[in-house]
Amino acid sequence: MGFLKRLFGGGPQEYVDKTGLYFYFKCANCGTVVKVRADKQHDLNNAAGGYVWHKTVVDSRCFRRMQVVLNLDRNYNVTNSEISGGQLVSEADYGNGDG
Repeated sequence: MGFLKRLFGGGPQEYVDKTGLYFYFKCANCGTVVKVRADKQHDLNNAAGGYVWHKTVVDSRCFRRMQVVLNLDRNYNVTNSEISGGQLVSEADYGNGDG
């Protein structure tokens, strides 16, 4: 049995998305929290010392638009956010049943 575990990796492994960044936005109108993925290679624009991401986010409840501009450093940490129609929230807010 130990041989098979070593051979096949010991069971299911959690998927790790190496090219994606995940952000969570809460709609100012209905309070729905939306999870959005940004691809590091295709969605981010180079900026001085980091990246800029422009996105229009629409939630699934009231379908209002949230205009998002995020500035990120070279390590993909958010340094500044400009969001109309919503706000940037944590992953924990998404998991609280709001999303």
